[in-house]
Amino acid sequence: MKKILKASKAFTLIELLIVIAIIGVLASLIMPNITSVITRGDQVKAKNNGRSIAQAWMNYTRAGTRNIVAGNDIYEWAAVLAEKADLNEPSIWILDFDLPVMDKRAMGAPMPVSVANKTGNNWQINPEFKAYPLSWEVANRADPNGPTGTPLVWSRGLKPSGDWDLETGVFKDSGGVIAFNDAHVEFYPSLRDENTRQGILKTYGETQRTYNIAQAIRGGSANILKSEVDVYEE
Repeated sequence: MKKILKASKAFTLIELLIVIAIIGVLASLIMPNITSVITRGDQVKAKNNGRSIAQAWMNYTRAGTRNIVAGNDIYEWAAVLAEKADLNEPSIWILDFDLPVMDKRAMGAPMPVSVANKTGNNWQINPEFKAYPLSWEVANRADPNGPTGTPLVWSRGLKPSGDWDLETGVFKDSGGVIAFNDAHVEFYPSLRDENTRQGILKTYGETQRTYNIAQAIRGGSANILKSEVDVYEE
């Protein structure tokens, strides 16, 4: 009686290598698109948060009387809006995709549940909030009657050159978000026009252009509040 030989269904080594090569090609095509979608999502989140800060600032500073939001540091500045404008959500200030924030969470630091807490008639900054690096920098003592389109809050890491810093920038050196005192928000790869290399901002109270954020706000660099971040050597 003759034996009937069945064809083997197992992959040969060559077939396996071909499959792996195809998967590798597909992955190389798909991954950049996935990364691009994630990056755009992070930009949208940052723009929405920046707009929320600017809108809260507008609601408080322009509510009947001329109010100024002032703080000795960025945490105090945020606490004023928590108390006066009901902006008491820490995630507005702490972007979850921001690398220093991710490092802080990896070290076991709990995410704060508030910016500030009310005890009796007094408000105090939440210590857990102050323990985190914030993803923003702000223009302290900004004049609510200042020129429309003056920068108010921007993502951390903006350098005097108009570029964002590779080590401390929220989006590294690929750009950043600026929210202005009229609550409009933009993402900028750089504050210099790519053709003319001139600044795209206006010097505060003047018509000349600048790429230095300090020159575009009231009071210059002395009125910029930011949180310090640790830079780790790779």
